[in-house]
Amino acid sequence: MMNKQIKPLPILQGKTAFAINLISQVSVIVAQMVISLFLTPIVLDKMGAEAYGFVGLVNNFVSYVAVITTALNSLAGRYITIAHHSGDQESAESYYSSVFFANCVMAVAVLAGSVLLAANIESVVSVSPRLVEDLQLMILLAFFNCALSLVVVVFGIAAFIKNQLYLNSIAQLVSSVIRAMLLCILFLTVAPHMWYYSAAAVVASVAFLALQIWTTRRIAPEYRVKATCFSIQRVLEILKSGLWVSIESINKLLLTGLDLWISNLFVGAYQMGILSVAKTIPNALLSVSNSLSSLFYPKCAELYAKKKTDELVKQFGFAMRFTAAVMIVPLAGFVAYGLHFYELWLPGRDVSELLLIQRLSVLTVVSLLASALVEPLYYANTLTNKIKGSVLITLGFSLLVFAIELSLLLFTELEGLFVIASVSSVVMTFRHCFVQPVYAAHVLGLRGSSFYKPLGKEAVGAFFVVLATFAILSKALPFSSWACFLISCLISAAIGYTELSLLLLDREERRKAFGMLLVRRR
Repeated sequence: MMNKQIKPLPILQGKTAFAINLISQVSVIVAQMVISLFLTPIVLDKMGAEAYGFVGLVNNFVSYVAVITTALNSLAGRYITIAHHSGDQESAESYYSSVFFANCVMAVAVLAGSVLLAANIESVVSVSPRLVEDLQLMILLAFFNCALSLVVVVFGIAAFIKNQLYLNSIAQLVSSVIRAMLLCILFLTVAPHMWYYSAAAVVASVAFLALQIWTTRRIAPEYRVKATCFSIQRVLEILKSGLWVSIESINKLLLTGLDLWISNLFVGAYQMGILSVAKTIPNALLSVSNSLSSLFYPKCAELYAKKKTDELVKQFGFAMRFTAAVMIVPLAGFVAYGLHFYELWLPGRDVSELLLIQRLSVLTVVSLLASALVEPLYYANTLTNKIKGSVLITLGFSLLVFAIELSLLLFTELEGLFVIASVSSVVMTFRHCFVQPVYAAHVLGLRGSSFYKPLGKEAVGAFFVVLATFAILSKALPFSSWACFLISCLISAAIGYTELSLLLLDREERRKAFGMLLVRRR
Protein backbone atom coordinates (compact mmCIF):
# COMPACT_ATOMS: atom_id res chain seq x y z
CA MET A 1 0.00 0.00 0.00
CA MET A 2 2.82 2.36 0.81
CA ASN A 3 4.44 1.82 -2.60
CA LYS A 4 1.26 2.89 -4.37
CA GLN A 5 1.24 6.18 -2.50
CA ILE A 6 4.70 7.15 -3.74
CA LYS A 7 4.49 9.40 -6.78
CA PRO A 8 7.00 8.23 -9.39
CA LEU A 9 9.27 10.64 -11.21
CA PRO A 10 9.09 10.88 -15.03
CA ILE A 11 11.75 8.88 -16.90
CA LEU A 12 13.54 10.98 -19.53
CA GLN A 13 14.64 9.33 -22.76
CA GLY A 14 17.10 9.83 -25.63
CA LYS A 15 18.53 13.28 -26.36
CA THR A 16 16.47 14.88 -23.62
CA ALA A 17 17.95 12.54 -21.00
CA PHE A 18 21.50 13.17 -22.23
CA ALA A 19 20.99 16.93 -22.31
CA ILE A 20 19.53 17.08 -18.80
CA ASN A 21 22.26 14.75 -17.49
CA LEU A 22 24.92 16.95 -19.09
CA ILE A 23 23.46 20.22 -17.82
CA SER A 24 23.09 18.88 -14.29
CA GLN A 25 26.62 17.46 -14.23
CA VAL A 26 28.08 20.73 -15.49
CA SER A 27 26.05 22.65 -12.88
CA VAL A 28 27.50 20.51 -10.09
CA ILE A 29 31.04 20.97 -11.37
CA VAL A 30 30.64 24.73 -11.79
CA ALA A 31 29.18 25.02 -8.29
CA GLN A 32 32.03 22.99 -6.80
CA MET A 33 34.62 25.07 -8.69
CA VAL A 34 33.05 28.33 -7.54
CA ILE A 35 33.01 27.05 -3.97
CA SER A 36 36.67 26.02 -4.20
CA LEU A 37 37.67 29.32 -5.81
CA PHE A 38 35.92 31.25 -3.05
CA LEU A 39 37.07 29.20 -0.07
CA THR A 40 40.70 28.46 -0.94
CA PRO A 41 42.00 32.07 -0.60
CA ILE A 42 40.09 32.41 2.70
CA VAL A 43 41.59 29.23 4.13
CA LEU A 44 45.09 30.11 2.93
CA ASP A 45 44.81 33.55 4.50
CA LYS A 46 43.45 32.34 7.84
CA MET A 47 45.41 29.08 8.26
CA GLY A 48 48.45 29.21 5.96
CA ALA A 49 49.77 26.90 3.24
CA GLU A 50 50.79 24.08 5.60
CA ALA A 51 47.29 23.65 7.04
CA TYR A 52 45.72 23.83 3.58
CA GLY A 53 48.13 21.14 2.41
CA PHE A 54 46.91 18.80 5.13
CA VAL A 55 43.34 19.18 3.87
CA GLY A 56 44.44 17.70 0.55
CA LEU A 57 46.62 15.10 2.26
CA VAL A 58 43.75 13.77 4.40
CA ASN A 59 41.60 13.52 1.27
CA ASN A 60 44.40 11.45 -0.23
CA PHE A 61 44.42 9.21 2.85
CA VAL A 62 40.71 8.59 2.27
CA SER A 63 41.46 7.74 -1.36
CA TYR A 64 43.98 5.14 -0.15
CA VAL A 65 41.15 3.41 1.71
CA ALA A 66 38.99 3.69 -1.40
CA VAL A 67 41.45 1.36 -3.11
CA ILE A 68 40.02 -1.46 -0.99
CA THR A 69 36.39 -0.52 -1.46
CA THR A 70 36.83 -0.01 -5.20
CA ALA A 71 37.05 -3.76 -5.74
CA LEU A 72 33.35 -4.03 -4.90
CA ASN A 73 31.83 -0.68 -5.81
CA SER A 74 33.54 0.02 -9.13
CA LEU A 75 31.71 -2.88 -10.79
CA ALA A 76 28.52 -2.97 -8.74
CA GLY A 77 26.74 -0.68 -11.18
CA ARG A 78 27.93 -2.76 -14.11
CA TYR A 79 26.59 -6.05 -12.73
CA ILE A 80 23.25 -4.60 -11.62
CA THR A 81 22.73 -2.69 -14.89
CA ILE A 82 23.53 -5.62 -17.16
CA ALA A 83 21.27 -7.93 -15.13
CA HIS A 84 18.49 -5.32 -15.27
CA HIS A 85 18.67 -4.77 -19.03
CA SER A 86 19.01 -8.50 -19.63
CA GLY A 87 15.67 -9.06 -17.88
CA ASP A 88 17.13 -10.93 -14.89
CA GLN A 89 15.49 -8.83 -12.18
CA GLU A 90 16.07 -11.40 -9.45
CA SER A 91 19.83 -11.26 -9.96
CA ALA A 92 19.78 -7.46 -10.15
CA GLU A 93 18.01 -7.18 -6.80
CA SER A 94 20.34 -9.76 -5.26
CA TYR A 95 23.42 -7.79 -6.41
CA TYR A 96 21.83 -4.60 -5.05
CA SER A 97 21.24 -5.89 -1.50
CA SER A 98 24.50 -7.82 -1.37
CA VAL A 99 26.54 -4.74 -2.24
CA PHE A 100 24.78 -2.70 0.46
CA PHE A 101 25.48 -5.13 3.31
CA ALA A 102 29.07 -5.74 2.18
CA ASN A 103 29.64 -1.97 2.20
CA CYS A 104 28.28 -1.76 5.75
CA VAL A 105 30.92 -4.27 6.89
CA MET A 106 33.66 -2.29 5.15
CA ALA A 107 32.36 0.94 6.72
CA VAL A 108 32.94 -0.52 10.20
CA ALA A 109 36.48 -1.51 9.21
CA VAL A 110 37.14 2.01 7.90
CA LEU A 111 36.09 3.54 11.20
CA ALA A 112 38.38 1.22 13.16
CA GLY A 113 41.31 2.03 10.88
CA SER A 114 40.75 5.77 11.23
CA VAL A 115 41.18 5.55 15.01
CA LEU A 116 44.56 3.85 14.57
CA LEU A 117 45.69 6.40 11.97
CA ALA A 118 44.67 9.40 14.07
CA ALA A 119 46.41 8.03 17.17
CA ASN A 120 49.70 7.53 15.29
CA ILE A 121 49.58 10.45 12.84
CA GLU A 122 52.83 12.04 14.07
CA SER A 123 54.74 8.94 13.01
CA VAL A 124 53.13 9.01 9.56
CA VAL A 125 53.56 12.66 8.51
CA SER A 126 55.60 15.70 9.40
CA VAL A 127 53.25 18.10 11.22
CA SER A 128 53.68 21.14 13.48
CA PRO A 129 52.74 20.44 17.13
CA ARG A 130 50.08 23.19 17.01
CA LEU A 131 48.21 21.33 14.26
CA VAL A 132 48.31 17.77 15.67
CA GLU A 133 44.96 17.72 17.50
CA ASP A 134 43.28 19.59 14.66
CA LEU A 135 44.64 17.07 12.17
CA GLN A 136 43.56 14.08 14.29
CA LEU A 137 39.97 15.32 14.51
CA MET A 138 39.90 16.03 10.79
CA ILE A 139 41.05 12.46 10.09
CA LEU A 140 38.35 10.93 12.31
CA LEU A 141 35.60 13.01 10.70
CA ALA A 142 36.93 12.43 7.18
CA PHE A 143 36.92 8.67 7.60
CA PHE A 144 33.48 8.77 9.21
CA ASN A 145 32.33 10.56 6.07
CA CYS A 146 34.03 7.87 4.00
CA ALA A 147 32.13 5.17 5.91
CA LEU A 148 28.88 7.05 5.39
CA SER A 149 29.63 7.38 1.67
CA LEU A 150 30.00 3.60 1.44
CA VAL A 151 26.47 3.21 2.74
CA VAL A 152 25.23 5.74 0.15
CA VAL A 153 26.83 4.06 -2.89
CA VAL A 154 24.12 1.54 -3.66
CA PHE A 155 21.34 4.15 -3.58
CA GLY A 156 22.90 6.01 -6.50
CA ILE A 157 22.78 2.99 -8.80
CA ALA A 158 19.06 3.39 -9.54
CA ALA A 159 19.66 6.63 -11.43
CA PHE A 160 22.47 4.90 -13.32
CA ILE A 161 20.28 1.94 -14.31
CA LYS A 162 17.52 4.24 -15.59
CA ASN A 163 20.04 6.67 -17.21
CA GLN A 164 18.66 9.50 -15.07
CA LEU A 165 22.02 10.73 -13.87
CA TYR A 166 20.69 14.25 -13.43
CA LEU A 167 18.97 13.08 -10.23
CA ASN A 168 22.31 12.13 -8.71
CA SER A 169 23.72 15.45 -9.91
CA ILE A 170 20.91 17.39 -8.22
CA ALA A 171 21.66 15.55 -4.98
CA GLN A 172 25.35 16.37 -5.38
CA LEU A 173 24.53 20.03 -6.06
CA VAL A 174 22.36 20.31 -2.94
CA SER A 175 24.98 18.63 -0.76
CA SER A 176 27.75 20.84 -2.23
CA VAL A 177 25.78 24.00 -1.44
CA ILE A 178 25.14 22.79 2.12
CA ARG A 179 28.84 22.03 2.56
CA ALA A 180 29.88 25.43 1.19
CA MET A 181 27.44 27.31 3.41
CA LEU A 182 28.69 25.52 6.52
CA LEU A 183 32.32 26.18 5.64
CA CYS A 184 31.66 29.86 4.99
CA ILE A 185 29.83 30.24 8.30
CA LEU A 186 32.56 28.42 10.24
CA PHE A 187 35.60 30.08 8.66
CA LEU A 188 34.11 33.59 8.70
CA THR A 189 32.54 33.60 12.17
CA VAL A 190 34.66 31.47 14.53
CA ALA A 191 38.31 30.54 15.00
CA PRO A 192 39.59 28.59 11.96
CA HIS A 193 40.26 24.84 12.16
CA MET A 194 41.11 22.22 9.53
CA TRP A 195 38.44 19.82 10.77
CA TYR A 196 35.71 22.17 9.52
CA TYR A 197 36.24 20.63 6.07
CA SER A 198 35.46 17.13 7.30
CA ALA A 199 32.57 18.19 9.54
CA ALA A 200 30.87 20.03 6.69
CA ALA A 201 31.40 17.00 4.44
CA VAL A 202 29.63 14.74 6.98
CA VAL A 203 26.56 17.00 7.11
CA ALA A 204 26.52 17.20 3.30
CA SER A 205 26.74 13.40 3.01
CA VAL A 206 23.72 12.95 5.31
CA ALA A 207 21.72 15.23 3.03
CA PHE A 208 23.01 13.36 -0.03
CA LEU A 209 21.98 10.01 1.47
CA ALA A 210 18.46 11.24 2.16
CA LEU A 211 18.06 12.52 -1.42
CA GLN A 212 19.44 9.29 -2.90
CA ILE A 213 16.96 7.17 -0.96
CA TRP A 214 14.13 9.48 -2.03
CA THR A 215 15.20 9.21 -5.69
CA THR A 216 15.44 5.42 -5.64
CA ARG A 217 11.95 5.09 -4.15
CA ARG A 218 10.52 7.11 -7.05
CA ILE A 219 12.31 5.83 -10.15
CA ALA A 220 13.13 2.25 -9.16
CA PRO A 221 10.87 1.18 -6.27
CA GLU A 222 11.61 -2.46 -7.08
CA TYR A 223 15.13 -1.94 -5.72
CA ARG A 224 15.05 -2.21 -1.93
CA VAL A 225 17.62 -3.40 0.55
CA LYS A 226 16.51 -6.85 1.71
CA ALA A 227 18.45 -9.11 4.03
CA THR A 228 16.86 -12.13 2.35
CA CYS A 229 18.43 -11.10 -0.97
CA PHE A 230 21.97 -11.02 0.42
CA SER A 231 24.31 -13.50 -1.23
CA ILE A 232 27.96 -13.91 -0.35
CA GLN A 233 28.41 -15.56 -3.77
CA ARG A 234 27.26 -12.34 -5.47
CA VAL A 235 29.75 -10.33 -3.41
CA LEU A 236 32.60 -12.70 -4.22
CA GLU A 237 31.65 -12.64 -7.91
CA ILE A 238 31.96 -8.87 -8.04
CA LEU A 239 35.11 -8.87 -5.92
CA LYS A 240 36.76 -11.39 -8.23
CA SER A 241 36.41 -9.02 -11.17
CA GLY A 242 36.84 -5.89 -9.08
CA LEU A 243 40.20 -7.03 -7.70
CA TRP A 244 41.85 -5.81 -10.86
CA VAL A 245 40.08 -2.46 -10.58
CA SER A 246 41.57 -2.13 -7.09
CA ILE A 247 45.01 -2.82 -8.48
CA GLU A 248 44.32 -0.16 -11.11
CA SER A 249 43.46 2.22 -8.26
CA ILE A 250 46.80 1.36 -6.66
CA ASN A 251 48.40 2.34 -9.95
CA LYS A 252 46.72 5.72 -9.83
CA LEU A 253 47.85 6.21 -6.23
CA LEU A 254 51.44 5.46 -7.18
CA LEU A 255 51.19 7.85 -10.11
CA THR A 256 49.42 10.82 -8.48
CA GLY A 257 47.88 9.98 -5.12
CA LEU A 258 51.12 9.86 -3.17
CA ASP A 259 52.47 13.20 -4.39
CA LEU A 260 51.35 15.28 -1.39
CA TRP A 261 52.58 12.66 1.08
CA ILE A 262 55.94 12.36 -0.69
CA SER A 263 56.31 16.16 -0.79
CA ASN A 264 55.50 16.32 2.94
CA LEU A 265 58.19 13.76 3.80
CA PHE A 266 60.92 14.72 1.31
CA VAL A 267 60.42 18.42 0.56
CA GLY A 268 58.48 19.99 3.44
CA ALA A 269 55.01 20.75 4.80
CA TYR A 270 54.95 24.27 3.32
CA GLN A 271 55.94 22.99 -0.12
CA MET A 272 53.21 20.36 0.19
CA GLY A 273 50.73 23.21 0.65
CA ILE A 274 52.03 24.95 -2.49
CA LEU A 275 51.60 21.75 -4.50
CA SER A 276 48.10 21.31 -3.10
CA VAL A 277 47.16 24.82 -4.26
CA ALA A 278 48.68 24.15 -7.69
CA LYS A 279 46.53 21.03 -8.09
CA THR A 280 43.24 22.68 -7.10
CA ILE A 281 42.18 23.84 -10.58
CA PRO A 282 43.63 20.82 -12.47
CA ASN A 283 41.71 18.52 -10.12
CA ALA A 284 38.54 20.47 -10.82
CA LEU A 285 39.14 20.11 -14.56
CA LEU A 286 39.73 16.38 -14.04
CA SER A 287 36.31 16.18 -12.39
CA VAL A 288 34.81 17.84 -15.46
CA SER A 289 36.45 15.29 -17.75
CA ASN A 290 35.34 12.33 -15.63
CA SER A 291 31.79 13.65 -15.41
CA LEU A 292 31.54 14.14 -19.17
CA SER A 293 32.81 10.63 -19.83
CA SER A 294 30.43 9.11 -17.29
CA LEU A 295 27.46 10.47 -19.25
CA PHE A 296 28.12 7.93 -21.97
CA TYR A 297 28.56 4.92 -19.68
CA PRO A 298 24.88 4.03 -19.09
CA LYS A 299 24.20 3.95 -22.84
CA CYS A 300 27.38 1.95 -23.47
CA ALA A 301 26.35 -0.54 -20.76
CA GLU A 302 22.92 -0.89 -22.36
CA LEU A 303 24.40 -1.47 -25.84
CA TYR A 304 26.84 -4.02 -24.47
CA ALA A 305 24.10 -5.86 -22.59
CA LYS A 306 22.03 -6.03 -25.80
CA LYS A 307 25.12 -7.16 -27.79
CA LYS A 308 24.95 -4.23 -30.24
CA THR A 309 28.69 -4.17 -30.86
CA ASP A 310 28.73 -1.88 -33.92
CA GLU A 311 26.65 0.75 -32.17
CA LEU A 312 28.85 0.42 -29.09
CA VAL A 313 32.02 1.12 -31.09
CA LYS A 314 30.42 4.17 -32.70
CA GLN A 315 29.35 5.40 -29.27
CA PHE A 316 32.93 5.14 -27.98
CA GLY A 317 34.26 7.05 -30.98
CA PHE A 318 31.76 9.85 -30.56
CA ALA A 319 32.34 9.96 -26.79
CA MET A 320 36.05 10.59 -27.41
CA ARG A 321 35.36 13.38 -29.90
CA PHE A 322 32.71 14.98 -27.72
CA THR A 323 34.83 14.91 -24.54
CA ALA A 324 37.82 16.31 -26.40
CA ALA A 325 35.72 19.04 -27.99
CA VAL A 326 34.48 20.18 -24.56
CA MET A 327 37.73 19.83 -22.57
CA ILE A 328 40.38 21.24 -24.90
CA VAL A 329 39.23 24.86 -24.44
CA PRO A 330 39.47 25.01 -20.61
CA LEU A 331 42.76 23.06 -20.63
CA ALA A 332 44.36 25.30 -23.27
CA GLY A 333 42.90 28.36 -21.56
CA PHE A 334 44.43 27.40 -18.24
CA VAL A 335 47.86 27.01 -19.82
CA ALA A 336 47.62 30.36 -21.63
CA TYR A 337 45.88 32.44 -18.93
CA GLY A 338 46.86 30.58 -15.76
CA LEU A 339 49.24 33.21 -14.39
CA HIS A 340 46.65 35.97 -14.86
CA PHE A 341 44.17 33.79 -12.96
CA TYR A 342 46.50 33.18 -10.03
CA GLU A 343 47.34 36.89 -9.77
CA LEU A 344 43.63 37.62 -9.32
CA TRP A 345 42.81 34.55 -7.24
CA LEU A 346 45.69 34.85 -4.76
CA PRO A 347 46.33 38.59 -4.43
CA GLY A 348 49.21 39.65 -2.23
CA ARG A 349 51.21 36.49 -2.91
CA ASP A 350 54.82 36.86 -4.01
CA VAL A 351 55.29 36.83 -7.81
CA SER A 352 57.86 34.03 -7.59
CA GLU A 353 55.40 31.92 -5.59
CA LEU A 354 52.67 32.50 -8.18
CA LEU A 355 55.05 31.54 -10.99
CA LEU A 356 55.91 28.34 -9.12
CA ILE A 357 52.24 27.48 -8.66
CA GLN A 358 51.51 28.18 -12.33
CA ARG A 359 54.38 26.00 -13.57
CA LEU A 360 53.36 23.12 -11.31
CA SER A 361 49.78 23.46 -12.54
CA VAL A 362 50.82 23.34 -16.19
CA LEU A 363 52.81 20.16 -15.57
CA THR A 364 49.66 18.58 -14.14
CA VAL A 365 47.49 19.82 -17.02
CA VAL A 366 49.66 17.99 -19.57
CA SER A 367 48.51 14.61 -18.26
CA LEU A 368 44.93 15.90 -17.97
CA LEU A 369 44.86 16.56 -21.71
CA ALA A 370 45.74 12.95 -22.43
CA SER A 371 43.25 11.76 -19.80
CA ALA A 372 40.42 13.86 -21.24
CA LEU A 373 40.97 12.49 -24.73
CA VAL A 374 41.08 8.84 -23.69
CA GLU A 375 38.80 8.74 -20.62
CA PRO A 376 35.75 7.21 -22.41
CA LEU A 377 37.88 4.26 -23.56
CA TYR A 378 38.47 3.11 -19.98
CA TYR A 379 34.86 1.99 -19.84
CA ALA A 380 35.69 -0.65 -22.48
CA ASN A 381 37.72 -2.48 -19.83
CA THR A 382 34.84 -2.49 -17.35
CA LEU A 383 32.10 -3.37 -19.83
CA THR A 384 33.95 -6.34 -21.27
CA ASN A 385 35.24 -7.31 -17.81
CA LYS A 386 38.75 -7.50 -19.27
CA ILE A 387 40.78 -5.39 -16.91
CA LYS A 388 43.69 -7.64 -16.02
CA GLY A 389 45.98 -6.91 -18.98
CA SER A 390 45.68 -3.14 -18.78
CA VAL A 391 46.15 -3.19 -15.01
CA LEU A 392 49.33 -5.27 -15.13
CA ILE A 393 50.89 -3.03 -17.77
CA THR A 394 49.97 0.10 -15.87
CA LEU A 395 51.28 -1.40 -12.63
CA GLY A 396 54.68 -1.64 -14.28
CA PHE A 397 54.56 2.05 -15.17
CA SER A 398 53.35 2.92 -11.67
CA LEU A 399 56.24 1.16 -10.01
CA LEU A 400 58.57 2.81 -12.50
CA VAL A 401 57.38 6.33 -11.69
CA PHE A 402 57.63 5.63 -7.96
CA ALA A 403 61.21 4.39 -8.36
CA ILE A 404 62.20 7.34 -10.55
CA GLU A 405 60.74 9.89 -8.13
CA LEU A 406 62.48 8.40 -5.10
CA SER A 407 65.79 8.12 -6.97
CA LEU A 408 65.69 11.73 -8.15
CA LEU A 409 64.66 13.02 -4.72
CA LEU A 410 67.30 11.05 -2.83
CA PHE A 411 70.28 11.19 -5.19
CA THR A 412 70.00 14.43 -7.17
CA GLU A 413 69.78 18.15 -6.45
CA LEU A 414 66.76 18.68 -8.70
CA GLU A 415 63.88 20.77 -7.38
CA GLY A 416 61.70 18.35 -5.43
CA LEU A 417 58.30 19.78 -6.34
CA PHE A 418 59.08 19.72 -10.06
CA VAL A 419 60.31 16.14 -9.79
CA ILE A 420 57.08 15.05 -8.11
CA ALA A 421 54.84 16.93 -10.56
CA SER A 422 56.67 16.14 -13.80
CA VAL A 423 57.55 12.45 -13.46
CA SER A 424 54.01 11.29 -12.74
CA SER A 425 52.64 13.60 -15.45
CA VAL A 426 54.95 12.17 -18.12
CA VAL A 427 54.23 8.56 -17.17
CA MET A 428 50.47 9.12 -17.02
CA THR A 429 50.52 10.78 -20.43
CA PHE A 430 52.36 7.79 -21.88
CA ARG A 431 49.89 5.42 -20.25
CA HIS A 432 46.86 7.27 -21.60
CA CYS A 433 48.18 7.70 -25.11
CA PHE A 434 50.00 4.44 -25.79
CA VAL A 435 48.40 1.80 -23.56
CA GLN A 436 44.68 2.35 -23.19
CA PRO A 437 43.74 3.04 -26.85
CA VAL A 438 45.42 -0.20 -27.94
CA TYR A 439 43.96 -2.23 -25.09
CA ALA A 440 40.44 -0.85 -25.59
CA ALA A 441 40.63 -1.78 -29.27
CA HIS A 442 41.85 -5.26 -28.31
CA VAL A 443 39.02 -6.04 -25.88
CA LEU A 444 36.47 -4.75 -28.39
CA GLY A 445 37.93 -6.91 -31.16
CA LEU A 446 39.24 -4.00 -33.27
CA ARG A 447 42.57 -3.11 -34.85
CA GLY A 448 45.06 -1.67 -32.39
CA SER A 449 45.18 1.66 -34.23
CA SER A 450 41.39 2.11 -34.36
CA PHE A 451 41.28 4.96 -31.85
CA TYR A 452 44.42 6.82 -32.87
CA LYS A 453 42.79 8.95 -35.54
CA PRO A 454 40.55 10.87 -33.10
CA LEU A 455 43.30 10.80 -30.48
CA GLY A 456 46.43 11.83 -32.38
CA LYS A 457 45.62 13.22 -35.78
CA GLU A 458 42.66 15.28 -34.66
CA ALA A 459 42.41 15.98 -30.93
CA VAL A 460 46.09 16.69 -30.17
CA GLY A 461 46.44 18.82 -33.27
CA ALA A 462 43.27 20.72 -32.35
CA PHE A 463 44.65 21.40 -28.86
CA PHE A 464 47.76 23.09 -30.23
CA VAL A 465 45.69 25.14 -32.69
CA VAL A 466 43.49 26.40 -29.83
CA LEU A 467 46.53 26.96 -27.57
CA ALA A 468 48.23 29.05 -30.29
CA THR A 469 45.05 31.08 -30.70
CA PHE A 470 44.86 31.72 -26.96
CA ALA A 471 48.55 32.68 -26.83
CA ILE A 472 47.85 35.38 -29.41
CA LEU A 473 44.68 36.51 -27.61
CA SER A 474 46.58 36.75 -24.30
CA LYS A 475 48.55 39.64 -25.79
CA ALA A 476 45.45 41.50 -26.94
CA LEU A 477 42.78 40.86 -24.29
CA PRO A 478 42.64 42.59 -20.87
CA PHE A 479 43.11 40.60 -17.64
CA SER A 480 43.51 43.38 -15.08
CA SER A 481 40.34 42.58 -13.08
CA TRP A 482 37.92 39.71 -12.56
CA ALA A 483 35.40 41.33 -14.90
CA CYS A 484 38.00 41.76 -17.65
CA PHE A 485 39.31 38.23 -17.05
CA LEU A 486 35.85 36.66 -17.34
CA ILE A 487 34.97 38.65 -20.47
CA SER A 488 38.30 37.68 -22.06
CA CYS A 489 37.70 34.03 -21.19
CA LEU A 490 34.21 34.12 -22.73
CA ILE A 491 35.57 35.64 -25.95
CA SER A 492 38.36 33.04 -26.05
CA ALA A 493 35.92 30.19 -25.37
CA ALA A 494 33.63 31.29 -28.21
CA ILE A 495 36.57 31.36 -30.64
CA GLY A 496 38.05 28.12 -29.31
CA TYR A 497 34.83 26.11 -29.50
CA THR A 498 34.20 27.39 -33.02
CA GLU A 499 37.64 26.11 -34.04
CA LEU A 500 37.05 22.75 -32.34
CA SER A 501 33.63 22.20 -33.92
CA LEU A 502 35.30 22.59 -37.33
CA LEU A 503 38.45 20.61 -36.53
CA LEU A 504 37.04 17.68 -34.53
CA LEU A 505 33.49 17.11 -35.70
CA ASP A 506 32.04 16.56 -39.16
CA ARG A 507 28.65 17.95 -40.14
CA GLU A 508 26.71 14.94 -38.82
CA GLU A 509 28.64 14.88 -35.53
CA ARG A 510 28.10 18.63 -35.05
CA ARG A 511 24.39 18.11 -35.55
CA LYS A 512 24.39 15.24 -33.08
CA ALA A 513 26.44 17.16 -30.49
CA PHE A 514 24.27 20.26 -30.65
CA GLY A 515 21.16 18.10 -30.57
CA MET A 516 22.30 16.50 -27.31
CA LEU A 517 23.15 19.84 -25.77
CA LEU A 518 19.74 21.31 -26.51
CA VAL A 519 16.72 20.11 -24.62
CA ARG A 520 13.95 19.82 -27.16
CA ARG A 521 10.30 19.81 -26.36
CA ARG A 522 8.46 16.94 -27.84
